[in-house]
Formats: sequence, C-alpha cells, structure tokens
Amino acid sequence: MSKDIEIRNLCVSFPEKNGVSQVVTDVHALFGEGVVTGLIGESGSGKSVLGMSILQLLPKNAVVEGSCMYEGRNLYNLTQEEMRKIRGQEIALIPQNPSESLNPIRRIGKQLIEGVTAHKSLSRKEARNRRDALLVRFGFPEPEKINRAYTFQLSGGMNQRVISALGLMEQPEWVIADEPTKGLDAILRRQVYRVLKEISEQETRGMIVITHDIALAGALCKRLMVLYKGTVLEQGETAQILENPAHPYTQGLIASLPEKGMHPIRRADPGKISETKGCRFYPRCPYGTEKCRKTLPPEIQLPDGRLVRCNRYAGDI
Repeated sequence: MSKDIEIRNLCVSFPEKNGVSQVVTDVHALFGEGVVTGLIGESGSGKSVLGMSILQLLPKNAVVEGSCMYEGRNLYNLTQEEMRKIRGQEIALIPQNPSESLNPIRRIGKQLIEGVTAHKSLSRKEARNRRDALLVRFGFPEPEKINRAYTFQLSGGMNQRVISALGLMEQPEWVIADEPTKGLDAILRRQVYRVLKEISEQETRGMIVITHDIALAGALCKRLMVLYKGTVLEQGETAQILENPAHPYTQGLIASLPEKGMHPIRRADPGKISETKGCRFYPRCPYGTEKCRKTLPPEIQLPDGRLVRCNRYAGDI
C-alpha cells in the first residue's frame, strides 16, 4: 500500500467574535513517498497549520474540512486514540517551539525516551542507545551531559536540536519538520541539514519541511509548495521554482533573498485590501488587474509540470 500523504480540499478556519477566520483555503497536495517536500512562505501563510492538521494537532476550536489520506485512511476522521498510534511511530513532528514542547521540570534524557518506551517500540536500553546516538548526530559530543540537563540550562538553539532528536526517536515512516533550523547559526544549520538529509535518504519514507530558510529548502527538498494567506500559489520541482519562479509572489520571495539583493515584496495597497474578492496576493502584486481583484485564479499546470494559481497563466487577462 502506498505511503503517500494526500490532502484534498483542505480548509481550516477558526471562529472569532465577528465571524470566522479562514486560515487555509482549498489546499490540494500530494506528499509523495520517497520525496522531501518543502512548504515555504511568509509568517501567517498557513504552513504550520497545514502540517499540524495532518496529525490532528490543531486547537480544539479549529474547523477542519477536506481529507488527508494515508494508507487508505482519512486521518481527519480518526479518533484521538487511533491518532496516538500514528503520531511518533508512523508520522512524527519536529515542532518549532521548544518551550512548548519540552517539560522544564524534567531532565532532557527522560523526555527523549518516554514516548518510545510508552509505545513499547523499543526497550529501555535500545531507547537510551538511540537517544545518545541522535544527540551525537545533532552536535552533542557528550550526550550524558545533555541527558542530565533541564531545558532552562540549554540555549534556544540547543533545545531546538533536542526536539529534532525527539521527533526522530521512534524511527517514523514520515517526518514533519517545522522550522528545524530556527534560531541556529550557520554552522549548526548545516549540521541539522546533514542529519535531516541522512534521515530522509536512509530512515524515512518521506519528509515535509516547513521553513522560512529558502536555502535549506533548496538544498534538502525535491519539491516545493509556496503558500500565501492559506492558499498554495505555486508547487513543483524545487529547481524549477527557485531558478525560474512563475508566480509573482514566488518571484518576490526569491528577490528578497540577500544573495538576490534583498528587494522586499512591496506592501499591500490599503485601498485594494477590503475590496479584494479574487487573488489573495492582488493587493501586493505588481501585475494585478481588475480580473485578479474579482476572480479567484484557477490552478494552471505549466508545460514543465508545475502548478501555478495565477491569472497571468490562464489566458488573456
């Protein structure tokens, strides 16, 4: 049976005092077995919400519509008990916020092995050996010192690497890595990249990398999905997108990189925001037209195979 993760018609919203906030809108995505897929976009684009939805880790007030198929099951329809058997063992999360993921009053070593021993996927001795091996791989040459430590005794970057090891403890089939290089310097980013690359090639069926680090995405990911305000605007092979971005938003992201001269995406035109019923990027788009303001762009397949949601590729605008 295929180990692909396929999302169809995903919409995620949250109730508010004055209505409903739509955070993810009509997302279709295939995360293929054997492929590392990167989710890139500005903060608030819906990357983490999409990733968390796969494991049913969104807040209780989230309204999730659509389907997420894995091994013939719709993960959105499973009970919490059924999901507990999948989390960590089948699909694991490397979260982006160590302060919310690690217990400050428990030693690091115990936290790293408790999930494995609770699920009985490894014996206590095997769990300790795997824990220490992962800590060494993530740049801790003396793992026993880390095992005895508490989170407040470690730097933010050290805790970030600890939760990366935590996410990989149960040797999952899939890994969702949410900002795995957040808060790390250039040397540690390269180290985390090497570990994730080894894991993706040797130990997992597939990986989803949620990141602001476009250099990391370019080096690690075979495919990219570009999100803006909860909508996928472009997806396809990484090299195609980074070397020749098609959507104006993707072009802006690439142009804003330091090596490209740090040309920021222009701010939204205040007069265009409230009247927008079509493309979400219209208020900031240098090519926006009346059709873009009124019409939600369709997803167009380009000759090179990538998908782009932009009226510029939908014929005469």
